[in-house]
Amino acid sequence: MTPIVRAIILLFIGVGLQLLLGLAVLPALFDVSGGTVATLTIIGVVFAGVFGFVAGLKQVYAMSPRGIWSFAIDATWSAINTATGLVFMIYCAAKGSYVAPTEDSQTRGIIHFADAALGGADATTIGTVMGGKWLVHETVHVQQARIFGPFYWPTYLASYLLNMLARFLTARFDDPHWQAYARVLMEDWAYRAAPGGEVKIFQSIVWFLLTLVNALSLGVLVSHVPVLGAIPALIGLTALPWWMGLLVLLVYALGRSYLPKANEPAAQVVFT
Repeated sequence: MTPIVRAIILLFIGVGLQLLLGLAVLPALFDVSGGTVATLTIIGVVFAGVFGFVAGLKQVYAMSPRGIWSFAIDATWSAINTATGLVFMIYCAAKGSYVAPTEDSQTRGIIHFADAALGGADATTIGTVMGGKWLVHETVHVQQARIFGPFYWPTYLASYLLNMLARFLTARFDDPHWQAYARVLMEDWAYRAAPGGEVKIFQSIVWFLLTLVNALSLGVLVSHVPVLGAIPALIGLTALPWWMGLLVLLVYALGRSYLPKANEPAAQVVFT
């Protein structure tokens, strides 16, 4: 299949899905004005259409059920993550070098730039864009974003900030950034599930469930907040008091602070 045919197919898929979301799903689920629906639909259609066309030309996705499904998620549910990844791609293009798609990258739907990791890391992945070394660990982050969609970054950042707070509350001030980072739920998941060249299913399930509990707790915390709490309210999280979500998040972060970093195999309690 030629690149232009791929581009046209993905363009129509992206535009069609965004029209479906904007004209049918959004008005049915949320109490929003016609103007808001129109604005969001136009933004979504333009984004998904342009992204689909360019991704098709660059042959980012395999034209297989998995590849097309990945694109569909990236253009809709995970569109915010995809958009942030495209912003990150500007940095990657300036610092590193574009790597032509491989069978593995196409199957996973990942755009790869060599030598483009953020400082202090071997690789950095935002959305569908990976900068630096090709690591299975990083491909896990792509799948996490597809699973959690708009909840991915709020959960990641909340986990990082609460890990930092937990260390300060327990008077442990040594290297707070990396200590907090290495206990972020998504990093725990990626390190435990993909320590080498393959993904471990059991560890993936365990850390998915732990991340889901924290994401839902964050949803409970913000469910009464206008706009931010729209999706949590939609799935009924307003039935729980906001403080319950905060309590779960704090207890998890404090408990996790006494266990080893994600990239350390030891299982002993850590007090430093």
